[in-house]
Amino acid sequence: GKGQTWHLFNSHIWSTGQDAVAVIKSELQLLLPSIQVFLDVDDLDDIGALESYIGRSQVILFFLSRGYFRSKNCLREVRAALSQGKPIILVQEADEKKGGGTLEELRAECPEDLQPAIFDADWPLVVWMRIEDFQRVSLKRIAEALLLQTPLYAKEKALPLVVPGEVQGQNLAFAKPILLWASPANPGAKELAGELAAAFIGLTVSTTDTPERATHMLLYLTQNTWSDERLAEQVKAARAAGLPIVMAHENDPSLGGCAF
Repeated sequence: GKGQTWHLFNSHIWSTGQDAVAVIKSELQLLLPSIQVFLDVDDLDDIGALESYIGRSQVILFFLSRGYFRSKNCLREVRAALSQGKPIILVQEADEKKGGGTLEELRAECPEDLQPAIFDADWPLVVWMRIEDFQRVSLKRIAEALLLQTPLYAKEKALPLVVPGEVQGQNLAFAKPILLWASPANPGAKELAGELAAAFIGLTVSTTDTPERATHMLLYLTQNTWSDERLAEQVKAARAAGLPIVMAHENDPSLGGCAF
């Protein structure tokens, strides 16, 4: 746009966001070769001119991690973006070891007067994943949110973007019938198994305590996985019987995701 220097401004706190936004910039430049992305280590010449940098950027990305809303300079960027009416993309760090938190926890760090304009305004929200295959999805969603704010795509509601290397949506089916056991002692396993059964032809689900003829056991890993003592014994029994165990690791902190 007229008077604009950068398509995207990366607003982040160094302690918990610097590595992620560096990846976001470098990967977006590969996906969208003509894109101009502001990153402080590359483009910041005057810390006193943050508001001017915001003004010269088309879209502002808030990288939400612990400490972001406690940073004086990050809050300057936030307030400048809101006061200047800039489109915003929210990117939430998912890894607790990297400063991630739930939206509720991150919102609690935000000044109350800013919370509605940031968290209740239906800005695009992208969960930042660090596992490569999932990270491609995060990058695609950031790229889409950015492109939808450009004049060329402003009238569109969604864009059919494809990122090189991502797993394409296909109608998948198993060569042989699969009976997947989702133990009632494993919180959330039943719901996940239901989603899998709806997506894959030839997969059925058992949710009994002691299933017969199961071909696989589903183990859904969250912070609540081992809350029922029965599950540990069931896993031991499955291993002793040679029953393959399919582990699904939840990465979203708001759904109980945690490190294992």
